[in-house]
Amino acid sequence: MMPARAHTKPPLDELTLKRAQRGDERAWRDLIERYERPIHALVWRMLVDRRDRVEDLVQETFMRVLRALPTFDPTGTATLLTWMLTIATRLALNELRRKQEPAPTDEVSASAHHDVERRQVGDAIAAAVAKLPDDQRAVLVLREFHDLDYNEIATMLELELGTVKSRMSRARATLREHLLIAMPELRHGR
Repeated sequence: MMPARAHTKPPLDELTLKRAQRGDERAWRDLIERYERPIHALVWRMLVDRRDRVEDLVQETFMRVLRALPTFDPTGTATLLTWMLTIATRLALNELRRKQEPAPTDEVSASAHHDVERRQVGDAIAAAVAKLPDDQRAVLVLREFHDLDYNEIATMLELELGTVKSRMSRARATLREHLLIAMPELRHGR
């Protein structure tokens, strides 16, 4: 089942963050509970053709976050969520670079979509995103599903701003082409 757009809870309060940085397990649970949904949504969308690896990568993301948390600077340029999304994105891109045999794309659950047309659109979008090159997929997912601005994406992926913009432009154009092929009725404004 495809997760909904990643809506986050309010940021972790400063006291809980400090406790988590000192290794307080209750604060760790609070952190994971607060940020699990956007991290899962990011990894789920990045690994569109490797859904069997999503849970493992989410778990690996949190293991790395908790290990590196004492070094996170809350007064730095990245928010805690952006920092965590950076870790998740890099893990997902590394997984995609392994070029293992892709697993079949999951069917969109009927319980998540109440009508056939909506399910077809969801399937077409998932399939189109899966066909994007990894670098374009990363930029698209971070922008469209996590509402990060181009500067944040450039910082996260260690790219020039122009590179992020061109990858986004190419990703949108490619996505549009795939959707028009998969759903020709979109050409006619149906």
